[in-house]
Amino acid sequence: MIVLWNDRFVESSEMQIPFADATYLRGEGLFETIRVVGGKPLFLPDHARRLADSAGRLSLLAPTLEFLEVKIRELVLANHLSEARVRVTLGENCLMTAEPLEAEMEMVSVSTIGERYPVNERSPIAGIKCTSYAENMALLRLAGVGEVLRANTRGELCEGCVSNVFFVKDGKVFTPSLDTGCLPGVMRQQVMAVAEVEEGCWPYEWVREADEIWLSNTIRRLRFVNELDGESRGEPSELFHEIRSRLP
Repeated sequence: MIVLWNDRFVESSEMQIPFADATYLRGEGLFETIRVVGGKPLFLPDHARRLADSAGRLSLLAPTLEFLEVKIRELVLANHLSEARVRVTLGENCLMTAEPLEAEMEMVSVSTIGERYPVNERSPIAGIKCTSYAENMALLRLAGVGEVLRANTRGELCEGCVSNVFFVKDGKVFTPSLDTGCLPGVMRQQVMAVAEVEEGCWPYEWVREADEIWLSNTIRRLRFVNELDGESRGEPSELFHEIRSRLP
């Protein structure tokens, strides 16, 4: 694999991370995962804006939109890809990698053990894509399913470990507001642009009572929760298919 290390393209086997890099030592870094289709990075201005906003909170210097656009295209070409999953990792240094885009999965099994392991909505890093992701990954391994739905410290539905969450009740679509501490997801924003969605702070138990549960993220777009805590949730509705078909 060819990677971008700061402003140089190098073979991944030749890349060296400084031993004192705080991103490696303490997880003081950020990341963005960008979907590339037909050689074009999708929603790049949104990713660049979120990266810059988050970088300000960690006192990091974010690359410009122009730099990202040029380097992502060059990186994808260097790896002979047209559809790719590009990850930008930003800390004291900037690393950019490109891998083949994985197949989309329309349905996913989910656990609610995340109610017992809340997101701290008052944390200074709440709502940013920080490289300190061990807690999220540990929860997914513990649950042994595709996603875990998490509450915040107030007992409100917040987000998944790697997704934003939507739920449907009586034909209406709801999603946790950013006040819950959830990530301002790029695909979450796209869903809200093509559908009528009500934001708010909802008690966690409402998700168990919902008619449908959906998950969104940039790579997997929009997925239907067909199993919750081992119990079947049925098949995707016409509403789900309609909204999913509108997404870029």
